[in-house]
Amino acid sequence: MKQIIKLLIEMGPLVVFFYANSHYADETGAGGIIPATKIFMVAMAISMVCSKIFLKKIATMLWVSAFLVGIFGGLTIYFESELFIKIKPTILYSLFSIILLGGYARGKPLLKNLMEAGFPPMEQIAWMKMSRNFGYYFIGCAILNEIVWRNFTNEEWLWAKLWIFMPLSFIFMMTQMPMVMKHQIEEPEKD
Repeated sequence: MKQIIKLLIEMGPLVVFFYANSHYADETGAGGIIPATKIFMVAMAISMVCSKIFLKKIATMLWVSAFLVGIFGGLTIYFESELFIKIKPTILYSLFSIILLGGYARGKPLLKNLMEAGFPPMEQIAWMKMSRNFGYYFIGCAILNEIVWRNFTNEEWLWAKLWIFMPLSFIFMMTQMPMVMKHQIEEPEKD
């Protein structure tokens, strides 16, 4: 049940954003991002409150994402420009990549601090490899976001967020599972 709540907290604001955009978009599919951004910002705040209530804490990644949504959402609304909400994922992915690869270069698997609760106990080498792999993955996502928002319509950019980025995340996570299984530390059985 806790994993379902966590998924709803993480994905809920994005689902609300997609729905609001489709609700406010005109016949051509344009014009929905700015009002949807306002709703997205409220949904992020609600998500953080729900995380504190149901999970008893707010994850670091949720804090970072909410901070960036606040900044770039605010800029989107203030300047009435969709540019800011479109570059938010690029900046978020780039930031995660820099942090993870920086930690990897210093021999510190920072991914472990963020995701340890969601994985079985693993050897340090697995956390190092996963930090590296996630760092490279986020670089790829940042580049892909830049390509999509610069070359496609708002609707196509949103479509890509839903039908390319989300499946890619799932596929990427599945590619990490053999390494997780290989380096999993067996916990002693309790009497």
